[in-house]
Amino acid sequence: MSSLKTLACRVGLLLLMARSAMADCESFGMDFQDGGSYFQNSLSSDPFTFVSQFEALTTCEGCDNDTATNVFVDPNGDQYLCTDTALQPDDTDELSTCPLNKNQLWSGAWSVLILSNNGNDDPIAYERDFELSVGPQNTSTVCFPIYVFADLY
Repeated sequence: MSSLKTLACRVGLLLLMARSAMADCESFGMDFQDGGSYFQNSLSSDPFTFVSQFEALTTCEGCDNDTATNVFVDPNGDQYLCTDTALQPDDTDELSTCPLNKNQLWSGAWSVLILSNNGNDDPIAYERDFELSVGPQNTSTVCFPIYVFADLY
């Protein structure tokens, strides 16, 4: 599994360098966006997940009927291979599940790499960098007094 992670990272870095600024298939983060700051509950044993959407920018070329390989990168640079996501149909939420649970995360700078050969079109590689603040989620209950006014006739 370690060699697969290393291979995915190397391929991803090559694709990131080779990707043109005008790629025909674009990826958008629906929950974790580039440059954002997000909270994760350290008491949750749910896996870390993220949602992407893909969109063809031209009618001739764009997102082929292919999948994206998704890699989650921790603040130390270690990579975790997440589940693949489909590139089609356009503007459809695609969920990727990672092998780390939320209670295994820590605060810091994390990244998601989205990589695909994109079928017969230009390959794509996107990187989303974001900050995670990880800690126990607190819930507070606030009670408001209820006043009853009676008619004084």
